[in-house]
Amino acid sequence: MNPVFLENPKILHQNKEPARSWYIPYHCRCNALNGAHAGSEGLSEYHGYYKRLNGDWDFYYCGNTTPDKIKVPGSWQMYGYGKPAYINVTYPIPLDPPHIPEENPYGVYKRNFTLPTNWKGRRIYLNFDGVDTYFTVDINGTYVGQSQGAHLPSEFEITNYLQEGTNQITVTVWQYAWTTYLEDQDFYRLSGIFRDVYLLARPQNHIRDFFVHTTLDTLEVEVRADQPEASGLLSAELYNWAREKIGQTDVQVQEGGAKLHFTITNPRNWTAEDPYLYTLLLSYHGEVIPVNVGLRTVEIGTQGELLINHRPVKLKGVNRHDTHPDLGHVTPIATIERELILMKQHNINCIRTSHYPNTPMFYRLCDYYGFYVLDEADLETHGMHFYHDPNYLTNHPDWTEAYLDRMERMVERDKNHACVIIWSLGNESFMGENHRKMAHWTHKRDASRLVHYEGAGEHEACVDVYSRMYASVDYCNEMGEQAFKSFYLCEYAHAMGNGPGDIQAYWEIFYQYPNIWGGNVWEWADHAVRTCDTEAGPLTATAATLSQYGASTKPQTNSTPFFSYGGYFGEPLHDGNFCVDGLVNPDRIPGTGLLELKQVICPVQVSDKDAKSRNFTLTNRYDFTDLSQVEIIWRVSNQSGIQEEGTLNVTCPPHQTVTVTVPYHLPELSYEEYFIDFIFKTKTSVSWAQAGHELGFVQLPLPVEQTEPESMPAAHMQPIQVNDRGHSIEIQGEDFFYIFDKDKGQLSSLQYNGIEMLASTPAFTLWRAPTDNERLLRYEWEEKELHVAQEKLQSLRIMNIDKTHAEIVTAYTLETTSGATPVSYFVFWAFFGNGEISVSVSAQVSDEIKNLPRFGFELTMPAGNEQLRYFGMGPGNAYADMHANCRMDVYNSTVTQEFTNYIKPQENGNHTNTRFLCVSDLEGRGLFFKGIPHFSCSALHYTAQDLTDCALNKDLSPRKETIVRIDYKQAGIGSASCGPELSPVWQFTEKQFCYAFTLRPCFTECLDLIRDSRVLPQI
Repeated sequence: MNPVFLENPKILHQNKEPARSWYIPYHCRCNALNGAHAGSEGLSEYHGYYKRLNGDWDFYYCGNTTPDKIKVPGSWQMYGYGKPAYINVTYPIPLDPPHIPEENPYGVYKRNFTLPTNWKGRRIYLNFDGVDTYFTVDINGTYVGQSQGAHLPSEFEITNYLQEGTNQITVTVWQYAWTTYLEDQDFYRLSGIFRDVYLLARPQNHIRDFFVHTTLDTLEVEVRADQPEASGLLSAELYNWAREKIGQTDVQVQEGGAKLHFTITNPRNWTAEDPYLYTLLLSYHGEVIPVNVGLRTVEIGTQGELLINHRPVKLKGVNRHDTHPDLGHVTPIATIERELILMKQHNINCIRTSHYPNTPMFYRLCDYYGFYVLDEADLETHGMHFYHDPNYLTNHPDWTEAYLDRMERMVERDKNHACVIIWSLGNESFMGENHRKMAHWTHKRDASRLVHYEGAGEHEACVDVYSRMYASVDYCNEMGEQAFKSFYLCEYAHAMGNGPGDIQAYWEIFYQYPNIWGGNVWEWADHAVRTCDTEAGPLTATAATLSQYGASTKPQTNSTPFFSYGGYFGEPLHDGNFCVDGLVNPDRIPGTGLLELKQVICPVQVSDKDAKSRNFTLTNRYDFTDLSQVEIIWRVSNQSGIQEEGTLNVTCPPHQTVTVTVPYHLPELSYEEYFIDFIFKTKTSVSWAQAGHELGFVQLPLPVEQTEPESMPAAHMQPIQVNDRGHSIEIQGEDFFYIFDKDKGQLSSLQYNGIEMLASTPAFTLWRAPTDNERLLRYEWEEKELHVAQEKLQSLRIMNIDKTHAEIVTAYTLETTSGATPVSYFVFWAFFGNGEISVSVSAQVSDEIKNLPRFGFELTMPAGNEQLRYFGMGPGNAYADMHANCRMDVYNSTVTQEFTNYIKPQENGNHTNTRFLCVSDLEGRGLFFKGIPHFSCSALHYTAQDLTDCALNKDLSPRKETIVRIDYKQAGIGSASCGPELSPVWQFTEKQFCYAFTLRPCFTECLDLIRDSRVLPQI
């Protein structure tokens, strides 16, 4: 039976200390100053008053009498106790607040510890930074207290429970409690002690809490001692980041409190671009507490703009969860630091802690590296959507203290961090009186920051900004026109799988209107569990490989580790791969989406003012940094390579533009296309990158008139022989032999010097493996049976045959199993004496089809055709609405490299604006495709159906053959998995279209691809 407190939302804690700012006390100024500067290196325990209890604990799961070993911090499901369950909205328990199931898994943690000898006579506090979910604490068999709030700290004084020598701590954690109704976040549901556990030894009289208030040149500190009657000398020293003392003041603590003040001469203010920190040391009764202080202000301007230090700022943000593929919700400091560095390197300046406060060290690192943080309360009740009154919890007085408790503990813990500029009341918890009380308390406690809550809506007065999720670009434009109203997208551009697309359109609006603050992409990292298949079913890789933890007997693994998502462990409630929605994969390897975002929010933008006169306009998108601090390289190139390059010395204040003249020289006429690249790099080394790190680039075409493609008349070519064999037509030339199947209306053989270039009969197709952002559109496509549409020949006519060329006209329909014809089209085939085949397509789309995934020519080449060379948008994925990270250039690649290994397989590998493509074997024998003037293309070892049918990438088997597509067009990507419909601009909605290309077998070592791509056969 569950203890009564697990179902009573009025029992928040017992014997827990009041909330306070997070800090670590030291015994001397030197160690304190070192501790203030510590990042991923950690916090000093040497001769200090801080002792971690992290490590191996005895663990009794659900009443087991024999203990196993488990890591603390850790999530017990990752060690084989229960199953990791990914759930987005639905509660993991029956919806009956505040009640929970009788069957309620729990874990009992035990370990022994010994206090350092120099702690004698001090008051000892036990701290938990995060426990999911409700827990009780015993010391030496005596009950100490209990607490809740999975992502919030809980502190207990245990001085009177300790004994000489060895002590034992016992922590009992329940998986479900009334708190489950307030912690319905969109993530893997995991349990246990998942953040640091540690002891602090404090003087009998000590500082309990403090609040640092800053302006741009002052800081005022309110200090509260642990006892109302406390007194004594409080000494405060202020250091700059070079550890030079710049101020000191001593005050007497009276009646448990004190205030102190500093004014800084020639201050250096804190921003995300220049995160300068001062260090304050508070010394009281032999204890020293370090505080990193950033001088900055936050307010809203007269136009609704977000002002940092009185300057307008745009939030170029992401949403971040605490997630790790091996550790669950445990996020080591070094891992967090690597994440933050990666964000900085991709121009991200803002993080929303979705949807709970992150581990305390996260904020220290955000102060140091420079991020604007929207700190979100540990509150989400999304599953109440299915209740008869979704607002029940947020309006019910029995839950008021629980709501306030979560807000108060977050604000008190994080209030001294410069990085925190906005407090958020939680996420997807509807709206009611309890939220209003949270906002009122927060404004009263901290008037220096703003309050946010997306659920508040447009007209709610208790918050400072109107926030939305996944609003369309058009809606954002409407909000921008209401210049008085601050507007912010706390979530946009759902980065699920191959995506997000159409980010550029958002940022054009964000920059246009002062009152739009920017937005946070959903989300930073894919949630996934590294998994092993075993004889007894799936097991987390952590449980499978770390035999010293968890059950002593484990099944034999029979697979290499792979990433899985919701449902793979057989959990009855799950939301599939909706958690695989990040800009980086679970191992933090950047995806196409992150590269795209980096370019869209690049701090410098360039437009063509008058390229013929060599004049360009540079716009500084920094908020505080002059462009004189950026290295700007210009580079003129064509298909043959770089022609000229140099550097620009530019001075341009933030938010301003400047015209520059680039001293290049261009020909008036060329068969090649010319482009200018502007590359932006860091001039000096910074905390997150070495000097020379690329911040981004802009590529623009240059006004060089391009010659018309050369014509190679058929009459000047070698003769061909054409034979009609009844069911096929044979075309033979000097070194080629082709067979055209008259029953299918397609090429069935392409032989070049006796080498077969086709592995099967080609066809025109329209299906692509749906991306995650097409998860809703997919149903519409499949309802129209587009996924099974097959090419069917309607007519074939031999138009003309002479000595050097032959012409065939075919008519086709793409038919579904029900007989519907989504697309009908004519193709004009021309075969020439040099082996080249010209293909011209004219298509009609049925009125019944709203939009198409794609349309193009698809062929399969035999094994060994692995080499690619193309002139188009690359080197990564390029789609109509997602190519900011790509340049026009000539690229060499391989078919294997072209594939993006998404956890859930889907469409990828496309290149837009392709002028030519050559796919060949190692010796250069292959097929050469030319655009008239361009096409979209891909070359992979997978068919669209291979990727469509496969649920996990571990089950994919690459074909030896190469599947090549020469497309007229593909639809854009968008972010409609959890966002607005793909913009009509990027939908494939044309009812009539034409396109053309040529193909020919070739031997690349005997062919100048760049030159020959501009030579077209002519009848």
